[in-house]
Amino acid sequence: MAESLGYQVLEVQDGDGTLSVGGHDGASALRVGWKPLIVEGYTGSGSIDRFAIRTRDAAFRGSLRDLRGRLRHATRDTDPVDLARPILRLLQPGHYGVRIWRDANIHIEPFGENGTAWWYPYEPIGTEGTAVIPTDVWPPRDEGTIAGYVDAIEEGDRPLAVILRSEPPGDEQDCASFLIDGHHKLAAYRRTGINPHFLDIARLADRRPCKPADLRDVIDGDEKLRQSAANLMRYLEDRGN
Repeated sequence: MAESLGYQVLEVQDGDGTLSVGGHDGASALRVGWKPLIVEGYTGSGSIDRFAIRTRDAAFRGSLRDLRGRLRHATRDTDPVDLARPILRLLQPGHYGVRIWRDANIHIEPFGENGTAWWYPYEPIGTEGTAVIPTDVWPPRDEGTIAGYVDAIEEGDRPLAVILRSEPPGDEQDCASFLIDGHHKLAAYRRTGINPHFLDIARLADRRPCKPADLRDVIDGDEKLRQSAANLMRYLEDRGN
């Protein structure tokens, strides 16, 4: 399926695992420095709503910003595998698909004050396309950087933001991805009204969900978050046995 969606499939043999994504779409976890940063999944409420929870530990988000510093600037016609190599060296060993995803139809799901984001797929307004989950402040605060990307986009450049997902999308209208790099680029695309372009990296693995421990770690004893995530936790625990 990955090849049919335009991914080039490759095996990462020497990744150090400091950046990883586990589980399957609808029950996945983004890990940075071997600890979970974000867990996303269906709520299991009887509806089709999805949500994501981000750790409140700002040190993890700082680590992710450090990882971004290893990326190279893209040119429009760069081979996606060559472009992805700085990220691939950080991933856990395994098989991945890499593609340049142009003119993407997405919506962005920022986190609220309690570290959660909620959305409904297939809504005619606001949640059409792939859910992109920011890993840093959204909207980004550096207006000068955003303005620079706006100028470049309006002049015809198409800078690539970077997303990482737990598997290739079975349905672009109902799937989620983690925004690893390019918050300012994405804000600039939104300001221009032009659909964004991405370097899209998808893990190729079995359909096992992420671990219950990942969700426990991001909840970190918060009772309101525990209640919000109760159905997803039961799912993860049942599948983990």
